[in-house]
Amino acid sequence: MRMKRSNVLLGSRRVKSGSKVSNEGDEDDWDFEYDLLQPNKVAIADDNNAYQRFGDRIFCAPQEDVLEGTWSSSFGLSHLFTCH
Repeated sequence: MRMKRSNVLLGSRRVKSGSKVSNEGDEDDWDFEYDLLQPNKVAIADDNNAYQRFGDRIFCAPQEDVLEGTWSSSFGLSHLFTCH
């Protein structure tokens, strides 16, 4: 894929960083994996329950309030809420 001729977006997904348990004992620690992807491979994380369940399997667009409104209109990204 050539970046000069194709639209690309920064996508991120959660990756388990190890089997450490936090002091509260509620869940593992998470890191993020980043990649430049075609817009049809990136979703908007607008559903917290779906993101908690599938955030380690899908790439999401950056979660910036200023940018979130333009993702679907400019690049045609789908929302997590409409995916399930």
